[in-house]
Parts: sequence; structure tokens; C-alpha cells
Amino acid sequence: MNNEETGESGYPDDNCPLIGFLTESVRGLYQSSIWNGASDTALKKNHSLICFAGGSLRSSSWDPYEPQRNAIYNFVDVNNLKGLVISGSLGGFISNLEFEEFYHKFKDIPMVCIGPEITSVPRVVFDNVSGMRELISHLIVDHSCNRIAFIRGPEGNEEAEQRLKIFREVLLEHGINPIEELIIPGDFSRDAGANAVKFLIDDCNESFDALVGANDDMALGALKAFQERHIRVPDEVFVVGFDDIEESSFSIPPLTTVRQPLYEIGCKAVELLVDLIDKREVPEMIVIPAVVELRQSCGCYRFGSTAAIPETEFEGAALQKLKTVLHDQIIVIFNQMRNRRVQAAVLQEIETFSDAFYDELTGERPGRFLPVISRLTWRVATGGGDAPGLLKVVNILRKFAMAFFSNKIPEHIDELLKSADLGIADAAARVQAHRRMESERQWMLLRAAGQEIASAFDLNHLLKVIHNEIIKIDIDSCWLSLYSEPQSLSKLNCILAISGGIRNSDLSIPFECPSLAPPDTIPLGVPGSYLVEPLFFGNEHIGFVVFNVVDCRDGLTYEMLRQYISSALKGALLMKQVQEQALALENANFQLQKLRDAEHAYLEAIKHELELGREIQGSFLPREMPEINGWEIEHAFSPAREVSGDFYDAFTLPTGHIAFLIADVSGKDVGAALFMVLIRTLIRSLSEVILIESGNPLDTVHLTNTYLINHHYGNNGRYMYATLFMAILDPRSNTITYINAGHNPPAVVNKNGGVRKWISTTGPAVGIIPDGQFIQSKIQLEPGEMLFCYTDGVTEARDPEGTLFSKNKLASILDSAFNSASDTVSHVESAVNDHCMGLAPHDDITMLALRRKC
Repeated sequence: MNNEETGESGYPDDNCPLIGFLTESVRGLYQSSIWNGASDTALKKNHSLICFAGGSLRSSSWDPYEPQRNAIYNFVDVNNLKGLVISGSLGGFISNLEFEEFYHKFKDIPMVCIGPEITSVPRVVFDNVSGMRELISHLIVDHSCNRIAFIRGPEGNEEAEQRLKIFREVLLEHGINPIEELIIPGDFSRDAGANAVKFLIDDCNESFDALVGANDDMALGALKAFQERHIRVPDEVFVVGFDDIEESSFSIPPLTTVRQPLYEIGCKAVELLVDLIDKREVPEMIVIPAVVELRQSCGCYRFGSTAAIPETEFEGAALQKLKTVLHDQIIVIFNQMRNRRVQAAVLQEIETFSDAFYDELTGERPGRFLPVISRLTWRVATGGGDAPGLLKVVNILRKFAMAFFSNKIPEHIDELLKSADLGIADAAARVQAHRRMESERQWMLLRAAGQEIASAFDLNHLLKVIHNEIIKIDIDSCWLSLYSEPQSLSKLNCILAISGGIRNSDLSIPFECPSLAPPDTIPLGVPGSYLVEPLFFGNEHIGFVVFNVVDCRDGLTYEMLRQYISSALKGALLMKQVQEQALALENANFQLQKLRDAEHAYLEAIKHELELGREIQGSFLPREMPEINGWEIEHAFSPAREVSGDFYDAFTLPTGHIAFLIADVSGKDVGAALFMVLIRTLIRSLSEVILIESGNPLDTVHLTNTYLINHHYGNNGRYMYATLFMAILDPRSNTITYINAGHNPPAVVNKNGGVRKWISTTGPAVGIIPDGQFIQSKIQLEPGEMLFCYTDGVTEARDPEGTLFSKNKLASILDSAFNSASDTVSHVESAVNDHCMGLAPHDDITMLALRRKC
């Protein structure tokens, strides 16, 4: 693409207008469906759509780090975008005034909002009122419920507040006073649904006969929690939700809910925006109606009853008008199914469908109907539509046949309708099975991609892995850029560009905000759909990645890739820093060795280099130990030379658990120090990556062993290894889970002194055995007990005669009762110094003590 097509900024001219779409994420079915509808409509209108998945503004109940996503909203370029669609859910956790301040930045271009009202901006809204009203009335009128629990959405969220208000109003209209104890806080997440059930069953003394979730995710979370407690739904309690995400119709039991036509909402928003861009008159608000879907979770259809037949105009209609009435009724059913992605071609086949059934009734062209309905069912199902919803169409056909044959359907027509029912049910089941298998296949590919990406610590290698893996999951184009100045977030380098499956190698091109890439990099001159995902790790901004969305339309896939790539980039950048520091350390020691052989005049320079080496290595040890309520941690570290192969570490995991370890690398030179740096980095980085996968942080030991074997075993003819003891403390249960990889046995010391247990090894040293087995074990410390860890520099300390300090002498010291971990470490350290009688340590001396105070 040349500059005439894109302009100097890299954006296209008016032949392919760009529109933006702002949403908190595309990870859920709710957001993903709206995004897909917006994307498809933009492409049909010959526009390109850029989706900025930038998180809820400033705060979120989903993820404490989600506000880091907000950085990509700085790349919404009002000078090159022709218009903008904003999801109102962005402002779900802030005030209306704060939200207005945010979108005011885009006032110079046409805007459309999905959801809450924002000043002077047209909006597309879903009819919360009628849907929620009909749902609650159904529970009261049809199921005689009078004690209904309600899981509300986030406070301050407009839709959540509106649904709660309607819930209260409908109860009062039926003479039922809302029970405040049965209105449970929630945040639209599945965990909120599970927590609500826990409160209602375990803590609340109020009985209830139905539970309403303000959205489907909370209702599904509650449904699972009831099942875990062996409470039968709907036999013992009814559960209903709101949204009708795809999973709701396939849950066990299927969930009664209010259908939000999410795909259509996205479509309407973009249609409205294009009209604004073209300066056509548009309404201030478009309301998308709701449809209540009655399923088994509220007790409907428990004994095989079919869906309610909509009112028709068949009775009394003249024969010549029946065919037109049939066509119109089928159109109504298909319009109700548009909440999912039904291809436009399906709607074009409705006339053929109604004609084929009419010909079966008249006998003019028999045999056409079943092939037509089979083809239509597959088109609906494979297009993401609601294939079981076609059963409603068969009910319409049956009523039509009753009117046509004066209330007596011939046997061959009755058999035809039964065959249609069976064919639809069979197609729906097979398509759903195919979707599940395809979803499992995609998930396996995604998980494999995550593992490959997570194991790449070298930046250049990581970029190759990303290229290889995303192609396997049907993503053939993406552009990855890193902030060159993370504090300002204005200057970036594009380090990876993949287009059409081909990588532009050796790429590192600078550009500045608000561009998404250097000029001529992203092919914005033709209609396309693009997704911008932020890359960050904890509070640290890293950059962002732009995906070209073609074959892979699953939002969760992109969200998972964002997490994998963010974590891997953090590890790779950290490893790069480690390598640079290790090189500095090696150079420092090399210079130190040269200066030792030089004249006395270089002594001050030698001391400087020595201090530099110590300082670099010291930066890898924890600056401060974690503070644990009811526990104390103490350490001691004394290297035998300028640099050390020993190290210790202690850090708090995002789960609140405390990881701590002590290790001893073979050798005592610079190589040992570098190996120590590598292992410490692997342990920290892999622990955090594994937690993202909901894994066990202790699996880090196995992964570290695998990495060392694969990449460092026998390098330059030198075989290095390390013994280590790694443990995870759960402060809530006072349980310590550990792996002793060939390390000196830590001592469990009684409250009043004396070693209760020496912890033996549960696996080999890391870096020796390719398939080493590392068994995890547990201990629990009682109040006053202590876990005392040390390296062999303690027990092998020597006096002038060469006599070792020994494990027995250490045990005799631990026989005494000490008031704190600090006293214990201090006494052992003094005893070792006394034993050495002023001699320099023969080996590094490291100790780490963990004592339970109460």
C-alpha cells in the first residue's frame, strides 16, 4: 500500500471510512456478540471497524489490574476516525459526570452509545423494562412464587439499577413486599452468583422459592452452586436469568431468561452511526425489544410440553390470504431469532420455505418441504442461529394446516410435521455437538499456544513462537508494539508485523500515539475488522497488539492471547534485563581479576568493580521480606566470595499465599552467580504465569528443571545444577506445601526447642535429571514452631583444623528454646563464626527461618 492510499498517518482516505468501537473487553459472550454484530455491519457498509478493548474506566470489580487496559483509549484518533460507537458498560463503575468527561474527548466526531443515556448522543438500548417485568410476573402468576431472591448488578450501573427497580415494582404490583435480606449484591460475574447462593443457604435465615439473576452469568453461577449443594433445580428452587447468552440454552437444566438480541444491538449501533456520518436524520434512541425464553429452570416444559404457540391470524382468514399470513408469521419467528448470527441468506429462503409447505398441503409439488427445512435448519444452526427456535415455526405450520384443512390434519401432513420436528431436533443436537468438539479443539490449540508462548524467555524467540502459534488458531495477521517510554505511553516500537501469515522479519519501527502502527504497516485501505488489545503485567504497561479479525471471531481467544503474550513479554524483557546485568556482572569480575594482578595503584578501581558486582547480584535478593499476620520470617546471607551461588527469596502471590525458597548452585564463581540469577528469575516468572493458568506454583520447580535441561545442560562442557527447597505458605490454614529438590534437610523446630522433624528430599536437584520427579508434600506448624532452612555453608563451616561445624552441632543449638526466628538465626550465625575462629567462610552461608507466632 502506498501513501496515496493511506496518507502520511497510515489511515485510509474516505473510500474506506474507519469507525471505532469502544468496549471493556470481548471476553464474554455478551460483549463478543455485540462486537461481532458491529463488525459484520461495518464490513457490509464498506467501512473498517477498529475495536478498542480497553477495560472499564478507572476501576472494575472483575480485575484489580483492569484499569491498566484504559491506556489504549489514548489511541482513539478523532482526526482519522469518522465515527465512534461507545459501549455504556465502560462507565459501569464511575459516575455519570466522570463518564461524560471521558466521551467529551470525542465530541468532534459522530458518536453512538449502546446502553445508558449520554448527553446529545443517539443510543441503542435494550428494553430492560418489559423483559424483566414479564419474567418476574411469570414466576408470580404462573408458578405462584411469593418469596423471590434477587442477585443485583453493580451499584451505580444504570441497567443493573433499572432491573432491580422493576423487580421491586412487579412484586408490589402483585401485593408482595420485597424482602431486603433476599436482595444480594453482585457484579455480573459467575462468582457473584455462587457467592449469593452461599449466603442464602449458609448465612440467611429467610426461605425462598425462586432466585433471579440480574444477568445470565450470575444465574449460571448460582445454578452450579445449587447443584454442588445437591439442591435440585427446578424441583426445590427456580432459577432465572437475563441476557440469554448461548450457554443458557444448553445448561443443565436449560435456563429461563430474557433474550437480549446482542448481535442485532451491534448491528443497529453501526447502522445508526453510518447514518450520522452520512448526515441523515436519526432518532435519539432505538429500543430493541426483549423476548422471554421459558425453559426448564423455572419448571416449564418439565413433562415434555412444547413452546407456547404465538397468536396467529389463521382462523377466519380467506384461503387466498392464508399463504401471506403464513409467510408473515414465519418472519416474526425469525426476527426473534436475530439475537444470534443468522446469515442474511436464511431470511431470503423463508419464501421458498413457506411455498414448499403450501405445495405439500395442496399436493401440487409434494416432497419439497423436508429437504427445504433440512437445508434451512443447517443454515441457521451453522450460522450461529437458534436452531431449536425453528420448532416454533413447525407449531405455526401445524396451526396453519389446521386452518387449511378445517381443523382435521391429514395423516400424511401430520407425519410430515413430526418428521420436521425430529429433523430440527437432530440437526440442533448434531450442530451443538460439532460446536463443542470444535470449541474443545480450539481450546486445546489455544492452551498449547499459551504453553509455547509462556516457555519462550528470549524476546526474538518469543516473537517467532507468537508467529507460529497464532496461525494455528486461524489468526493470520497481527501487529505488536511496545512502549519505548512506559512512563509517558506516547512513543512505541512496532517489533512484530504479521500479514497474511507472513512475518516481516527484523522489524523495529518507531512511531507515536495515537497511531496504531507505523505508516503502511496495517492495511487499512480496504474494509476490515481490527481488534486492539492492551499488553500489561500487573501495574506495568508493556504495549498493545492489533489483530486483524477474519476467521477467528471468538473474543475469549483474543483475551487469552493477550494474557499469554503479556506474561511472556514480561518474562522475556526481564530475562533481557537479567542477561544485561549478568553481562555487567561478568565484565565486572573479569576486570576485577585483571586489576588484582595489576599494581597497587589500581586497588581503588578494584574495590569499585567489586562493589558493582555485589550490588548487581544483591539487586536480585528481596529488598524486604513479606509481612505475614501471625508469622515472622528471618534470613541471613554471607557470601564466601565477591559473588555467590547461594540465594534465598520470599514473595507474595496474587492469591495471598507466600512463596519462599532457599537454593545452592554448584560452584562458587561467576558462572554459579549467573546460574543463580537465571534460576531465581525462572522461579518468580513461572510462578506468576502458572497462576494465570490456575495452576500450582510449585509446578515451577518441574518447569525450571525442564528449562535448564533443554537449554543449559552441558553448555561448554560444564554441567551445573542447584539444590533448592521451595515452599508455599497458606496463612489461612497455616499449611506449608513444599518440594525439597536435593537440598539440605530443613528442620521443623518445636516451640520449646528441639528438632521435631528433618524434612528429607522429595526430588533431585534441578538441572541434572531430564524427567526428574518432584513430589509435593505438606506440613503444618503449630503456634511457636519454626521451619529452619540453611545451605551447606552452615554445616560445612570449618575451623583452623578443618573440622566441620556439622548437622549434629546445628541440632544441638536448635535444642534451645528461642523467643523468635531472629534470635534463632542470630545464635546459629554466632556459633558458626565462633567455630571458624576468624577464618573466612569456606562456602556461602545462607539461612531462612519461618516461625508461626500464634
